[in-house]
Amino acid sequence: MFPLVTRTFGGFLVATDPAVPIPRAFFTDVLPQIIDVAEVHVTLAAFRLANDAGGIEQPVPGRAIASDRGVRTALRIPGSPREPDARIAAGLDLAVGRGTLLRFSAESEGTGRIWYYVNTAVNQGLVAAMARGTVAAPRAVQDGDPKTRVLPERPNVFRLYEQNIGLLSPLIADHLVDSLERYPAAWIEDAIQEAVTYNRRSWRYVQRILEQWAVRGRGPGQEQDGNREAHRRRDEVDLDSDQYRDGRYLDRARGR
Repeated sequence: MFPLVTRTFGGFLVATDPAVPIPRAFFTDVLPQIIDVAEVHVTLAAFRLANDAGGIEQPVPGRAIASDRGVRTALRIPGSPREPDARIAAGLDLAVGRGTLLRFSAESEGTGRIWYYVNTAVNQGLVAAMARGTVAAPRAVQDGDPKTRVLPERPNVFRLYEQNIGLLSPLIADHLVDSLERYPAAWIEDAIQEAVTYNRRSWRYVQRILEQWAVRGRGPGQEQDGNREAHRRRDEVDLDSDQYRDGRYLDRARGR
C-alpha cells in the first residue's frame, strides 16, 4: 500500500533557495548501501545543519539532530504515540558505523555532550588532534569551558565487539552495520554478551544467536534455561542460519 500524499511539492526555486552542498560520493557510494530510512534522514540533516553552521567541516550538536523538526516528523510512525527518539538514535548509530558521520563526546565538569562531524579527511584529523589535546575544541563545542575534553565515540555494539570478541576489521564492521540495519541494537549487544558467556568469541556465533532470536523470539519469558543450554552445548556449525531467515519477531521487537 502506497503512503498517502498530503501535499504536492511545487518545485525547487534554484535561483533563490539556498543550496546544501553534499559530496557526490554520498550518492554514488553511500546511499545505494543504505536500507534504513532513519539513517538517510539523520545523515541529510547533519549535512544541512553543518552547512547552516558555516560549512561541511563545522561540528553539529547531537541534540540539534535529535530535535530537528523535519527529522522527527519523517521518523514518527503514523498512528503511534511513541516519539521517534529510538529511530533517530539507531539512524545515527548506522551513519557512524558506516563511516558517514564522526561522533565524539565533549566532556567538561562531569558532563558530556555528543557532537557530530561529516566524515571528511580534515574532520578526521581534527577529531584525532582534539582527542590528543594538541588542538583545542571549537568554541561551540567548548560551551564556555576551554578545558573541554574530546573523546571519539563509536556505536556501543562496535565497542562491545572490540572489548569482548576481537579486532574490528573492515569486514566485521560491515557485518555490524548490516546487523544494525536488521536487528535492534540491544539484541546485538546481548548476543555479544551471550557469545562471551559460552566462550564462543566469533562474529559467526553472534550472528547465529541473532538469527535464532529473530524467529523464536526472546525476552524475559523466552530466554529459558533449555535455550541457553543449547547454546552452551552446540558448536558454531550446528547453528544453521538457513532456518532463521524469515525474522518473524523483528518487527515486534522494533515496535513497528
